[in-house]
Amino acid sequence: MSAYPQSSQSQPNFPAPSRHSEVKLQRLNAEYVEAFLKSDADWYERHLAEDFRCILSDGTMIDRARFLADTAQPAAMKRFDVEDVTVQFEGDTAIVQARAVYEKADGTHGQSLHTDIWVGRDGRWQALLAHATTVAGA
Repeated sequence: MSAYPQSSQSQPNFPAPSRHSEVKLQRLNAEYVEAFLKSDADWYERHLAEDFRCILSDGTMIDRARFLADTAQPAAMKRFDVEDVTVQFEGDTAIVQARAVYEKADGTHGQSLHTDIWVGRDGRWQALLAHATTVAGA
């Protein structure tokens, strides 16, 4: 038995990746970050797959319910700039990667790398997996 939740099959008629799809994923990534900064758990409620999970920068894996609860708490960031966003497609799956340069409310600075996996399900993009890695010494 797998340690990870099983997913349902994606829509076989989900549109093929296009420039429109790339723009859509770029926008979803920007909204994802904005929702994080505004503690907007409702946005995530609408955009996370039911079997969503997240790997935090310390290696902890959390499920959708824990992610939603954590996201509802204040982000405590003075600045969070997202750079170098890339979108890669493989069928009805999109991989969005980015680098964030941030300053926390306590004045500490840092950088992190993010990978988000989006899947085409039910005629829309849903976030399936998020992974954040803190850049050492940044």
